[in-house]
Amino acid sequence: MFSLFRKEITSFFGSLTGYLVAFVFLIANGLFLWVFPGNYNLLENGYASLNPYFSLAPWLLLFLVPALTMRLFAEEKRLGTLEILITRPYSLLQLVWVKFLAGLSLVVLCLLPTLVYFYSIYSLGNPVGNWDSGAAWGSFIGLFLLAALYLALGILSSASTDNPVFAFITALFLCFFFYSGFDFIAAMDVSVAVKSFFLNLGISSHYDSVSRGVVDSRDVLYFVLTSGFMLVVTSLLLRRKQQRLKKQLKKTVVLVLGMLLLFVVGSSVFFRIDLTTEKRYSLAPVSKELLSKLDAPIKVDIFLAGELPPGFRQLQQAVEEKLQDMDAWADYRIQSARKDPYDITNVDERNQLFNQLVTLGIQPTDLRQNKEEGTVTKLIFPGAVLRYNDQLIGVNLLKNNQALSAEENLNNSVETMEFELMNAIRQLLGGQKEEIAFLSGQGELDDAETWDIRQALSENFRVSDRKAEELFRTDTLPKALIIADPSQQFSEQSKFYLDQYLMRGGNLLWLIDPVQVSLDSLSRGETTLAFPRDLNLMDLLFKYGVRVNPDLLQDVECVLIPVNTSPVQSQPKFTPAPWYYSPMLTPSENHVISRNLNRLKAEFVSSVDTVGRNPQVRKSVILHTSPYSRIVRTPEQISLQSINNPPSRNLFSQSEIPVGVMLEGTFPSVFANRMTGEFNSLGISVRQESKPAKMIVLADGSLIANKVSRRNSEVRTQPLGYDEYSKQTFGNKAFLVNALNYLCDNSGIMELRSRVFKIRLLDKVRLREEKTYWQIINVAGPLVFIVVFGLAFHFIRRRKYRG
Repeated sequence: MFSLFRKEITSFFGSLTGYLVAFVFLIANGLFLWVFPGNYNLLENGYASLNPYFSLAPWLLLFLVPALTMRLFAEEKRLGTLEILITRPYSLLQLVWVKFLAGLSLVVLCLLPTLVYFYSIYSLGNPVGNWDSGAAWGSFIGLFLLAALYLALGILSSASTDNPVFAFITALFLCFFFYSGFDFIAAMDVSVAVKSFFLNLGISSHYDSVSRGVVDSRDVLYFVLTSGFMLVVTSLLLRRKQQRLKKQLKKTVVLVLGMLLLFVVGSSVFFRIDLTTEKRYSLAPVSKELLSKLDAPIKVDIFLAGELPPGFRQLQQAVEEKLQDMDAWADYRIQSARKDPYDITNVDERNQLFNQLVTLGIQPTDLRQNKEEGTVTKLIFPGAVLRYNDQLIGVNLLKNNQALSAEENLNNSVETMEFELMNAIRQLLGGQKEEIAFLSGQGELDDAETWDIRQALSENFRVSDRKAEELFRTDTLPKALIIADPSQQFSEQSKFYLDQYLMRGGNLLWLIDPVQVSLDSLSRGETTLAFPRDLNLMDLLFKYGVRVNPDLLQDVECVLIPVNTSPVQSQPKFTPAPWYYSPMLTPSENHVISRNLNRLKAEFVSSVDTVGRNPQVRKSVILHTSPYSRIVRTPEQISLQSINNPPSRNLFSQSEIPVGVMLEGTFPSVFANRMTGEFNSLGISVRQESKPAKMIVLADGSLIANKVSRRNSEVRTQPLGYDEYSKQTFGNKAFLVNALNYLCDNSGIMELRSRVFKIRLLDKVRLREEKTYWQIINVAGPLVFIVVFGLAFHFIRRRKYRG
């Protein structure tokens, strides 16, 4: 057995043909990955990842493996030595296995020099070593399994003829058909069951999973059983002229049936090992639970298609990989397809699609690309549309925070990918919506001023309005209660009902302005006085563990407003000027509510402190100012004229002043051990301590208010967080929707937003200065390895036979 194995290795490296095949494979790899521009170029990709290599390798192996296997049996038949081999004291199946192992060893020898790519990416990481080695080695396992199956197909082709050239062509066709042919069939207009069947037959779907660094037992079983099946068929093909064929055929059928049984069992009982450092391809338990509730397939149209820059290609790959992970756990198929709107040549139809995507909530962005004809700008929609039964829902895939770099925004988008997709699936599954109520009766914001947030919340919740005493007049309490910028004092009765609502496990979102400022006076150019507003809530909030201070905050990072800078009696000339009383608030990166969100637009915001040391209440800051802010005590005169005389920059010395806090746990009642008969008109039982509950306190009522213009009887509203002057929409709505989702979340889906993925980029400075060096290392290095191996091989062989 070993002599036959050694013969195959010797025959390959004993001729120039073997070296030529290895050289062509390694040169093609090196040029596509390190020299030629395009999607496969590792240097242009910008990320410390070998994904382009593992995407390119299957296509190059399509030629390498048939070249290695075409002579294994065809040459034996042509020379008439196959009959001699058959007379050896081992079975045909053993003969096939020896040939297979010899071919696999040759493939590994051709792949070994590419390990220099691993060293190069490791060295070029920023900083050095900043790459995911687990994902790379897991991908290499996938490449090995793919090569093994290609080899099995190549050996079958070689055994079917005595012409090596015909064997090469047949193996090339079979490998291509198994890798892409079944996908082409599945892309036809066939039923979901047929589509799923052909996708599972093909190599592509299984290799795509393993090549990311995810070892799925079903994929491994597919490669092992399919390779084994092809080798058994090969032995059957060689055995057809032998006697006792019926007996051998019976054994083969039993073996094939056993393989099929293993495949069926392995598809039902499986495991997945995620070798990536951050376990980025592992779904959370809450995601698996949601997927188990699907009763029909989901079709996902991804509108990240066409010619894209590296960053968007990375995002495109990330969403496709996440959908593959979801498909692996779902009982029904989750199918994805790329859709490029610019494939639609009819302009009216394309614009109709654009309008549909905007209606579904997918925000477009401008993409500028430098081409030979100059800079080309086109509109792209970095989102996806999910189709489930008769429902459609859009998902924004790109987090576009203007304060962050492009790489950080793309990484944030990948981090929240699972949450965005699973949240969309949760909406598609529907079910009975829980109630969220807006409190009324204390001069809170009206329906028009909260129109935008109400519309956003209505997708997942029933939105209502209730007075404090109405909370207990129905059988069920609202899941959450929003107190949106009250302007009048709370009575003791209202406070009592709010307190007892919290004691029964209700959740509260407070948006309070503890300082009163007349915006009408400011809009007329007059000076106004900012003074504390007594809402009679301080004792309530203090008992729960928070204090809203009657002060105002100024911030260097603030909204710009237009100011007339022209002389008197001259044509007005408006220039942007910072309005320090309208800070751009920063969501905390340490809480799932606020991670990876744009900054919020605020106006006349106050500070918040946490008080007391109640171990049963966990407190977290979720919103704060920039590192360059200050506190202004009230009363204080405020005028737009202060823009012309701004405070000294040195005064903005306070950093990250809290303006929003999250409190979770068991709260004490403000009305414990108090006589409540005078305001307990409903006669409800008084609870001294709450069930587990959540509360968010934000010291700015304007955070939830969209601007409203009223002309005659017409009412027009602007999007929440929209700034008319900069034409920018801030993150107010996303923050508040997340906040309320978190308050009402019993399933834990909001915890999906806590995932953190490290940004792994290549060192751009070293790429610019050492590009040629690394190209030479990775193109010439593998070739030198093969040359050195060949010289050593011939030296040892010559020395052996001389002795």
